[in-house]
Amino acid sequence: AQTAPAATAAEPTRADIQAEMNALQDAVREGKREVVAKQMQLTEAEAAKFWPVYDAYQEALAGFNKRRIDNIYSYAQAWNAGPIDDATAEPLAKAALGIEKDEVAQLEKTFDKAKKAVGASKAARYLQIESKIRALVRFEQAAQVPLAQ
Repeated sequence: AQTAPAATAAEPTRADIQAEMNALQDAVREGKREVVAKQMQLTEAEAAKFWPVYDAYQEALAGFNKRRIDNIYSYAQAWNAGPIDDATAEPLAKAALGIEKDEVAQLEKTFDKAKKAVGASKAARYLQIESKIRALVRFEQAAQVPLAQ
């Protein structure tokens, strides 16, 4: 049986969820560039070519994060309304999968651009760094979402 949130707790609004996720992203973002810079060990010439690629990917990530938050909010509304039926679950799941597909496609484009900027080896290193940081963020996001009943 699905357990609804405590009656005394106010249901979080989309703005509440967005603010919480923005705070998490800001906390990560503040140190992320420094972490990437330290791990990438770029020459001055490489850095001049790499950072615009990095910045463009971070901008794209912000869009994916917003879509993901919107999907999580839609799921939370459905979950708070009671058991989630198939008609509700399917579009939410397909939207989540669409975000994943689009993010992977963007990551492939970013790798290609990074490869041109700093070579395949350092571009692969960037993907590894990005993957580790994203895993931490995604874990934090996932921990906040109850499983569908």
